[in-house]
Amino acid sequence: MVVWERVIELTKRAQEKKTEPVVWSIEVTSLLNTAAVSLPSAELANRLVSHICWENHVPITWKYLEKAMEVRMVPPFLVVVLLSTKVVPNRHALLHPAAYSLYLHLLNKLVFSLSSLVNSPNYPSLMNSIHHVLRLNQLYDDYHHPHPNPHPGVVLVQFLFTLVWQLLQASLQDEGLLQHKSSLLFLDPDPYPDHDLTMELDTHPHKHALHAKNTSTAIQFIARFLHDKLTSRILSLAQRNMPTHWGAFVDELEQLAGNSMILRTLKNLSPESFFPLNLKSNWPLSSEPKKKMKLSSVLAGSASASGVQSHNDSSLWLPIDLILEDAMDGHHVMAASAVELFTGLVKALQAVNGTAWHNAFLGLWIAALRLVQRERDPCEGPVPRLDTCLCMLLCITTLVVANLIEEEEGELIEEAERSPTNQRKNKPATGKRRGELVTSLQLLGDYEDLLNPPQPVTWVANQAAAKAIVFVSGHSGYLEHVNVNDLPTNCSGNLWHLIIEACIARHLIDTSAYFWPGYVKAPYNQLPHSIPNHLPSWSSLMKGSPLTPPMVNVLSATPASSRD
Repeated sequence: MVVWERVIELTKRAQEKKTEPVVWSIEVTSLLNTAAVSLPSAELANRLVSHICWENHVPITWKYLEKAMEVRMVPPFLVVVLLSTKVVPNRHALLHPAAYSLYLHLLNKLVFSLSSLVNSPNYPSLMNSIHHVLRLNQLYDDYHHPHPNPHPGVVLVQFLFTLVWQLLQASLQDEGLLQHKSSLLFLDPDPYPDHDLTMELDTHPHKHALHAKNTSTAIQFIARFLHDKLTSRILSLAQRNMPTHWGAFVDELEQLAGNSMILRTLKNLSPESFFPLNLKSNWPLSSEPKKKMKLSSVLAGSASASGVQSHNDSSLWLPIDLILEDAMDGHHVMAASAVELFTGLVKALQAVNGTAWHNAFLGLWIAALRLVQRERDPCEGPVPRLDTCLCMLLCITTLVVANLIEEEEGELIEEAERSPTNQRKNKPATGKRRGELVTSLQLLGDYEDLLNPPQPVTWVANQAAAKAIVFVSGHSGYLEHVNVNDLPTNCSGNLWHLIIEACIARHLIDTSAYFWPGYVKAPYNQLPHSIPNHLPSWSSLMKGSPLTPPMVNVLSATPASSRD
């Protein structure tokens, strides 16, 4: 406690002397290092924000706070959250529009670079602090089952949703349009009960102008949140997993879009373009009570579930499992195609979890494999679902991966075309995601329990493995001569082989996958007995062999050597 009192005393002396922020930061850092306080410090963030709000609301203290964020003395995102609970509710009551303007500046500076938050080493503990400051378990009806250590991904979604919704309600309140006072997020339902704010603002024209400018800025920020590639994906998780709150949020967005006078005066934004169509619909995951799961329960699964190895935490990707099951429900009609829905979900989860793309792809494959494995012991019912589950694994999932890869490569092509020194007109654009897919597929081979094929597709999986064996043996053009029964018993195919074939068919990878370690388990230098001793080749063609269909296959697959 003593060290924090000394920090505030030092800050007050610096205020009086107008000490430069960089000098103040060095002095405070030295003091905290002496007291063995590690930085960035959540407690320092709390102390500085409390110091400023409101007895020391002067320009120099705000500069100190900004410097503390800049040099990572305090967690920047925690500062934004603390300010949201103090500045936004008091932007009028204490006549502090300047503080609200500074808050909006910090919000714009930070929230559209969420990768720095997700990739920070103290990400879990920071999200836990944000969870408690915003009281998210109470805001979103989780207080009956509080989570002392909520999943960071859950907190990130709710944190962003809360900040956007708070700006929305503040903007509605500023224009006298807020109707549902019971849903206020840290806002005073009667922000100026003791005086006529309009009259007081009229006596301070500069504050009146700043008040209007702040509202205009907040509305533009809301639109940016809704349209930005990363933040809109994160908000789409709230859309799908928090239907009740999302419905209220959408109602208020439409209220602002339809009635805001300030929105109508903006040059770069119109009521029609304010709210993107893909976020307007309210998509609960299912109409069945058993599937109405809160986001916290969706992401709180065990990493060892369904045989998933702990290094790929399955709790990060459980929303995919839930959507897969929902897609199998014949009583629920999706508002978008399954491929489009899963593509958006994978992008959102990859952003929220801050993972590499190969982990995102691996999570998608594993979720689809779990769906197939659950159907090995299907629930009682007249309609078997195995074929549909396999379609999800080999068709829908593959198309989702193809969409994600094509999206990135399309952006690279557009970027190259816009470049004044375009040197890539005749070169194919290859993004990182294609290589990340290869990594994910190679890692997938380690999940042997999940790859065990159901009985109806065992023969097809063996055929896929046989194809690889013949290919690496150098006789890819004579595959029709292979009899699965002639292959060694230790090279049985599994679902991994079928997934690889699906990816090859979509031109996502090539046949070099057949040479991956562990993909071919049989000794491929020993050909099956069913293959003839004298295989067709360019040499046999030159010697007069007839041009049969098998010969055509071999010639098209094997370049002629210089000797031929």
